[in-house]
Amino acid sequence: MQLSWISGGLRFSYCTEHDLPDISRMLAKESVCRWLFFGPNTEEETRSYFLPLIEEIQEALAEGKTPEDHVFTIRLKHSGEFVGQCALLPVDFSPGSYLIGYQLDDTCWRRGYGTLACTFLVYFAFTVLGGYRLNGDTVADNTASRRVMERCGFVLEGVQRRYWHAGGGYYDRVLFGLLASDLAPGRLSRLGEMFTAA
Repeated sequence: MQLSWISGGLRFSYCTEHDLPDISRMLAKESVCRWLFFGPNTEEETRSYFLPLIEEIQEALAEGKTPEDHVFTIRLKHSGEFVGQCALLPVDFSPGSYLIGYQLDDTCWRRGYGTLACTFLVYFAFTVLGGYRLNGDTVADNTASRRVMERCGFVLEGVQRRYWHAGGGYYDRVLFGLLASDLAPGRLSRLGEMFTAA
């Protein structure tokens, strides 16, 4: 199975243990975790969450199988500078349905990388995995994340009021969804042309 893809100056690669120091540094930042329901995290907390996912991915790939979870590191194509990470996690009892996630280091904000990361997840879920549905969520006040999903075609499907309690406050959770059938004819093939083997 292919392990890396490039598009728009970015390289998306299956996450390895080598990536954990960069991910840990990112998720230790208050700015990055502002709208997340977790963090800022210690390095140990980040490792304890990501390492089992990475091990499962690496084991599946070594056996020539498709992993159950798909966690990717995002780096600049030429320099290898760390940009962030993104993921597709399967939804229980709904084969072909995935939860999306993406976090970018604050040094890489406002460059269009979030939209490209979300576009990569749409491409990967529907083209590589043959999925039928993507699920996304964010805190209602996180307008940047909402715009990323909207640019990628996600539809607002609902609001869960006062869903998260963090930082001494309560936050509404907004739910977004995208079906493969929502995409215009030819869009999937165009997405396939955007992302090439690294």
